[in-house]
Amino acid sequence: MALVKTRALVIRERPFQEQDKIITLFTEQEGKVQAIAKGVRRNKSALVAATQLFSYSEFVYYPGKNFANINQASLIEAFYPLRQDLMKMSLASYILELLDVFYDYYQGNKAVLKLVNYILYYISEKKSLSDEALAAALQLKLTEVNGIRPLLGACSACGAKQQLNYFSIENHGVLCENCRGQEGYTYRINDVVREAMVELMVTPIREIRFKDYDPQVTRKIMDIMDHYIGEHLGKSLKTYDFYKQLQM
Repeated sequence: MALVKTRALVIRERPFQEQDKIITLFTEQEGKVQAIAKGVRRNKSALVAATQLFSYSEFVYYPGKNFANINQASLIEAFYPLRQDLMKMSLASYILELLDVFYDYYQGNKAVLKLVNYILYYISEKKSLSDEALAAALQLKLTEVNGIRPLLGACSACGAKQQLNYFSIENHGVLCENCRGQEGYTYRINDVVREAMVELMVTPIREIRFKDYDPQVTRKIMDIMDHYIGEHLGKSLKTYDFYKQLQM
């Protein structure tokens, strides 16, 4: 098979055998790819920096039946400050897990990869007034890109546009006062939370980073969207639970 040369973000890693590592790459060309980095657990390996979690690198690999075999890797951006702050690292880990659960192997989105790189840069370099707003925006934008966007402008049960004070996981969006008794899990919200969700959905990340959102609002949105994403993808995101524990 021909060599593949592509830029990619390392979104997952685990040890393999004595000196190797299996990493999951979110690539520009082939989407999500699982690869083996041989000998990378030796300190003198030239691949160490480029194959670490969070690293954005240029990879050259041979495609394989189960795993790609990495031939070369050159580090572009390491986002090193993330590793020096446990809260930032755990939030960034959640961002990587969002990519992992939304995309199957050999599926991806070049624009989403670019978006996530910007978010990781803003968080690692303290370029955002609200890191959680960036994460919440990514949650919402990923639902839109992947066809499970929640309805936020009208009641998801009857279409009413007033008193939208509830969010239903099973009904894919907000509910009005008259429909709040629908089956399934429902969150109580207010206009501030709902309007922030709409804003985070449609506003570019480069603009969101300049606004100082209320932490209670962004955490409420993150709680709702994590539950929503997990329910509709049928997957549980473990890194979000760890992030929440750090806040206690």
